[in-house]
Amino acid sequence: MKKLINDAGDVVREALEGVVRSTPGAALVEGTTVLVRTDLPTDQVAVLCGGGSGHEPAHAGYVGPGHLAGAVCGEVFASPSADAVLSGIRAFRDHPGVLLVVMNYTGDRLNFGLAAQLARAEGIACEMVTVADDVALDADDDVTAGRRGLAGTVLVTKAAGAAAADGASLEEVTRTAREAASAVGTMGVALSAATVPTAGEPGFVLDADQIEIGLGIHGEQGVRRESLRPADELVDEVLDTIRADRGFGEGDRVAVLVNGTGATPPMELSILLRRALEHLDGRGVTVERAWAGTFLSSIDMAGFSIAVLGLDDERLARLDAPARSAAWPSGSGVVAGGVPTVPDAAGEATAAGPSGVAAPEGMRATVEAVCAAVRDAEPHLTELDTATGDGDLGTSLSRGADAITEELDSYRWDDAVAVLQGLAATLRRAIGGTSGPLYATGLLHAAEHLADGGSWATALQAGADGVSDLGGAKAGDRTMLDALLPAASALASSGSVSDALEAAREGAASTETMAPRRGRSSYLGDRVQGHRDAGAEAVTVWLAALAM
Repeated sequence: MKKLINDAGDVVREALEGVVRSTPGAALVEGTTVLVRTDLPTDQVAVLCGGGSGHEPAHAGYVGPGHLAGAVCGEVFASPSADAVLSGIRAFRDHPGVLLVVMNYTGDRLNFGLAAQLARAEGIACEMVTVADDVALDADDDVTAGRRGLAGTVLVTKAAGAAAADGASLEEVTRTAREAASAVGTMGVALSAATVPTAGEPGFVLDADQIEIGLGIHGEQGVRRESLRPADELVDEVLDTIRADRGFGEGDRVAVLVNGTGATPPMELSILLRRALEHLDGRGVTVERAWAGTFLSSIDMAGFSIAVLGLDDERLARLDAPARSAAWPSGSGVVAGGVPTVPDAAGEATAAGPSGVAAPEGMRATVEAVCAAVRDAEPHLTELDTATGDGDLGTSLSRGADAITEELDSYRWDDAVAVLQGLAATLRRAIGGTSGPLYATGLLHAAEHLADGGSWATALQAGADGVSDLGGAKAGDRTMLDALLPAASALASSGSVSDALEAAREGAASTETMAPRRGRSSYLGDRVQGHRDAGAEAVTVWLAALAM
C-alpha cells in the first residue's frame, strides 16, 4: 500500500488540522475530530453533517458561509460517536437550532439520532434528516439495511445551508432538507476498490475488464459485477434507473451532479457529464444546473456516481445562493443549450500557383502505404513511447495518418510541391504535441527545396534540417533526428531509399544507449537506457513503406 500518510491511526486528525488551518472562521472542537464554524451569526440555524471520513472533500470541505456550520468526522468509513456528534451540536447551543443531515447508514443513524435526543434533553432545539438517495437498492427491500446515502447528500446540505443563511427557522431549514432528500436519486459505478489505510489492501478485487454497478461509499461491492462498457452506456443505465425510480420525465427540471469517487480524472468526469446532459435532453428533462467533480469520494476508488435532483424555483435558488465553502463550486453549474461554438477566425489560405514540379508516378499510392504502415505500427510505437515518454506518439501519428487518408482527394496530385504542402497542413491540424509541428515543418522544408530546384534525393536532408532548426535538437540527442539525419545523408549519397532505411534503422538502434537531451525522456536520465527512442523508430516505419 502506498499512502501519503504518517501513521494510519492519525490520518483523520491530521487531515482535519490541514483543513481547519485553511478554512477561515473554522476551528476544531478541542479533543475531537469535529470541525465547526466560529463565525456563524447567532441568529442562524446551524446545519451539521458528518459520518465516517474517507469521503473528502465531504464533509469538512463544505463548512463555510452559506453551507455547513460544522462537520462531525469519524474514523475512515466509521461513524463518529454520539458524544462527538453531541460536541458539534453543543458548539451551537446559543443558536435558534441545529439540523443534522445524516446519510442512511446504521451507525450514523444511531449515533446522530442518540446525540439529537441528548441535545434536546439539554434544551437545544435539534432535528435530523436522513438521506437515502441510492436508487440501486429496492426501497421496499426488508433484507438490507435500506437505501444508502450517496453524493446526493451534498445537494441536500447545500439547499439546507442556503436556507439557514437566509435566516429561515429550524422548521423551515428542516423542511428544505427533507424535501430535497426526497427529490434526489443517485447511483454509483466502481472501476476499482478503495484501500482503507488501516487495512492496507483494497476492499475487493476486480479483473481488468470488470466493474461494480450500484455501490455505496464505504468500499463495499455493488449490487452486481459486470464487464466494462463505454462511458455513454454506463451513464444511460444509471440515468434510466434514476429516472424510473424518481419519475423524472418530460417537462421536469433537474440539477445533475456527476461525482468522482476519488481516483477518477476530471477529463473522464466531463465525458460522463456530457452524456448525462445528452441523455436527459433527449428525454425532455430540463437540466438547469450541472456539475462534474469529486464531491463525495471513497478514498482512492476509481468510479463515479450521478445524482439527479428535482427542482422548483425555490430549490434552484438555494443551489444558486452563494457559499464560501472550500469544496463547493459557487457561481458555476449553469447549463448551456447545446455545445456553444464560435466560427474559426483563421484566415483562408491563398492557394499557391503550380510549382512546375511534377509529382512522381504512384505518389498517391505511396502516401497511402505510409499511412497504413503508421497505423499498423501504433501499438509498437505506443509501447516504446510509454517506456520513455508520455505514451502518445503512436496514437498521434496514427491520427495524422487517418487525417491524411480522409483528405487524399483534396491534394493536387499533379504537383509534388503542392502535395507536400497539403500533407504538412493536414498534419499541422491533426496532430498537436511535438510530432505535428516537427513533421509539418519537415514537409514544408522539403517542398521549398523542390520548388527551388532541388532533387528528391536531397529533399529529405532539407526536411531534416528544418526539423533540427525548429526543435533545436541535433544528432546524438536521442530524438527522431538520430534516424532521420543518417537516412537523409544516405539518400543524398546513393539516391537509394533502401540505403536510407538501413541507415535509419542503425540510427534508431543506437538511441538505446544514448543519454537523452531533448523531450520528456530527458527527465528520466539513465532509466531510458536499453529503450529505443520512439520518434526515431517511427522514421524507420514510414521509410520502410517508401522503400517497398
